[in-house]
Amino acid sequence: MSTSILRRLSAAAGVLALSAAATFVAVAPATAVTQPGNIDPSIPRTLTIHKFALGPENGQQVGTGQEVNVPGTPLAGATFTAALVQGVDLTTPAGWTAVSTLTPATAASRVTAADTYTATTGTDGVARFNAGDTLPLGLYLVTETALPAGATNPAAPFLVTLPFPTGSDGAPSNQWIYDVHAYPKNAVTDLTKTRVPAPANSVEARNPDLIRWAITQSVPTLAGGTTLDTFALTDSLPAELEYLANGPDGVAPTSVRVTNAAGVTQNFVEGTDYTLVYAAATSNLTATFTPAGLTRLSALPGGKVTLTVLSRALTIPANGFITNTATGVVNGSTTTVEGRTPIGQLTVAAFQNGGRNPLAGAVYQVFLNENDANLGQNAVFIDGVQNWTTGADGRVAIPIITPGTYYVREITPPAGFQLPRPSQAQVRVVPGASSTVAPVQNYVEFLHDQVPAFALPLTGGDGALWFTVGGTGLIAIALGTGVVAARRRATSALADA
Repeated sequence: MSTSILRRLSAAAGVLALSAAATFVAVAPATAVTQPGNIDPSIPRTLTIHKFALGPENGQQVGTGQEVNVPGTPLAGATFTAALVQGVDLTTPAGWTAVSTLTPATAASRVTAADTYTATTGTDGVARFNAGDTLPLGLYLVTETALPAGATNPAAPFLVTLPFPTGSDGAPSNQWIYDVHAYPKNAVTDLTKTRVPAPANSVEARNPDLIRWAITQSVPTLAGGTTLDTFALTDSLPAELEYLANGPDGVAPTSVRVTNAAGVTQNFVEGTDYTLVYAAATSNLTATFTPAGLTRLSALPGGKVTLTVLSRALTIPANGFITNTATGVVNGSTTTVEGRTPIGQLTVAAFQNGGRNPLAGAVYQVFLNENDANLGQNAVFIDGVQNWTTGADGRVAIPIITPGTYYVREITPPAGFQLPRPSQAQVRVVPGASSTVAPVQNYVEFLHDQVPAFALPLTGGDGALWFTVGGTGLIAIALGTGVVAARRRATSALADA
């Protein structure tokens, strides 16, 4: 076979051996058969696929058909078909002439289902056609029909002959490889979705009904000649959440951030490099990169795009966890991932001490730490509300709150009652609704004493008694005064006589 035919086969194949030639270490597997001379139809022929993620650690080297050690991450779950191209007899010169003129596109019209073999890569990224048993001698069109998880596009279809020639420039040269190994690759991108905790004691933390999500998609390393045609991230908000383009003052808005492989932020501009659109009918927020942005992203292999979404929790699912789905679309390949976060509520109750009668009108605030509770500063907000007042049943629900430790303080007691001592309590909020039956959760209560009694005027029997006593005293005083006056008069008369 001429060198030009071998080169045409290699070019048509598009089989990339991953990494620079200097990093390849050829190995001679025990089952490998490489022979000079004429093709020997009696020697078994095998075809093995090695599937790796295309990355910066492995370059783009045309495969030789031999097994090599390569760097990279093996990909499981990639399914390939190897279809025997009809009408190509490799034992004749005419057959090799046909090989030199065919391309994957033209060969696709010359295959049949009856002569098609299927293989799927395992966790080691390896797939062996016909379970490693011999395959018919001939030319095969190999096509990737199912992508591994995270792959952005299938490997290009390629042609391979069994056996495969090493050519005059091969090592060894001018021999036939009967155990053929191919290394097609996928551009792979990872998609993750997580909840971003609010910084401690921040304004965002003092709005514990706010939930921030980070949806991150890696920028793929593309094979030579491949362009980045689409790159989009979508957050599909569930009914328990509402989308917020902007939060309260001091809370960062929804945004898109692009970093290179070293984690350095790049200056991508909304409206120029990407668009950010919220569809209220579907509750979908989508960041889509424009042609200009795609060109810039293509130059950042290994970088990351993060869509940070600000939302507010509206209701609590029965299990206490909100599930949020995100989708990434890169070059037509779609990846979906879920994020989950806990959410709870807190019920505060006011009762009369002793009889446990419910008390309406007690007002409460919630704080992130004990110091703020002591000073009555930096109380939390839930959808703009900062004070919660008990109703006729003596209870008030703080409806949506991120699980954690909080401090509840009573700032106004019910009419006619004193502030409880202490007037604040630490409480642990867990996922789910409040419960006052075992196990008690997300619930705290305060007991109240009435205001102190004060002195009133004395009335009734005791009062009449004192009036009687007072009257008798006055009469005695009057009688005594009369006796003294009479005696004085008698003394004066004797003196005159």
